[in-house]
Amino acid sequence: MDREFDGLSDTGTNCNIATNSDTLSENQAKLDTLEKKAVHLRLVLEKDFKAADVKWSLFVAAAFSFRYESCLRPFPPVFIKNGIKDMDELLSVITDVPALDLVLQQLDNLDNLANISDILDLLFYVLVRLKEPCLKTVPPEAHEAILMNTNSLLPAPKPQYIFQCVSSNNSNSELKWRELSKDHKVFYAYYGNRLENFFTILNFGLQQHLNKTTLMGSGVYLTPELSISLPYSHVGFGWGASCLGGHLSCVAMCEVIDAPEGINYQKPVSNEGDSGRYEEEKNKMIVDQNLGSRLVHYVVTNCDLIKVRYLLVYAKQPTSMRFSSSSSNRDAGLRQWFARHKLFSILLGYGLMLATIGFANNQPIQYYYKFLLKKLDVAISNAKM
Repeated sequence: MDREFDGLSDTGTNCNIATNSDTLSENQAKLDTLEKKAVHLRLVLEKDFKAADVKWSLFVAAAFSFRYESCLRPFPPVFIKNGIKDMDELLSVITDVPALDLVLQQLDNLDNLANISDILDLLFYVLVRLKEPCLKTVPPEAHEAILMNTNSLLPAPKPQYIFQCVSSNNSNSELKWRELSKDHKVFYAYYGNRLENFFTILNFGLQQHLNKTTLMGSGVYLTPELSISLPYSHVGFGWGASCLGGHLSCVAMCEVIDAPEGINYQKPVSNEGDSGRYEEEKNKMIVDQNLGSRLVHYVVTNCDLIKVRYLLVYAKQPTSMRFSSSSSNRDAGLRQWFARHKLFSILLGYGLMLATIGFANNQPIQYYYKFLLKKLDVAISNAKM
């Protein structure tokens, strides 16, 4: 009996050791994977911090949109369970993501990677896994040269940031683009849309279903004038911790293949008694001495003819208040906070008023107040003597 017990005991002990060993190996494998993801994520953030920031901001804007089914494509597969998108869990992880410069600091602490594994996995998917196309920050001194590609004639506000959309030469989209552009000229034009749509646009290109305007027929509406696209690029809330600012708007500068079978060239109706119909005309700009400039809209019916080459980003708050250290910026931030929390500010003021009345009617406080005044009078009198 003793031998049987000893044998069972040894067997049980060996099973526990094997189980613990398997658990340790799995944990080590997960840690190794997290460390590799941390290395790749660090490379992306250090290479072009602003480009990573704006890409994450577009993802956040799409995730928080009530139209996330169409805006958030591709959807992070880890948050799809039994074919259902778990938006509650996704938004919970997004909310926990700190500013990217703080993430960069946390990547140095390898012992802490397991504690931020959900954040690390999501950032890795958006910023590293979705590598095509890659965003590159265009230096400010090169902005003017890029904006001149469309030959715009009307004045328009300049964007604070421009990001180039770069795909590898061997990617399927670029190979298809080069094949379609053979024997055709290309030109540049602008496309405006809501902020939350640009995550899908960045990953899948321009699609007709994103365009709500059908006045000149179905298709993707482009224009050579930035001032015409801007009204369609409504300011949206991206990511509050962004170094670019929480409120952004985007305009895409697209390269278009000039193929007659895929583009309708439309000029708008003048205000001098023209009929309500738009006439087709293959001219980018018509200048009339009496009517001035007439803008041409391009209605592209074949989306394969369009390639997004640049993202023009307008920031309502160019820099985050978190990085501001001057007293004037602190005062402005305090005023903005009170403006956003009016009800709380009113309740706080009402509470302070009640507290002041309570202190004023409190006998012990009045005694110490009078006692303090007497001490001050004595001190002042001694100082004068």
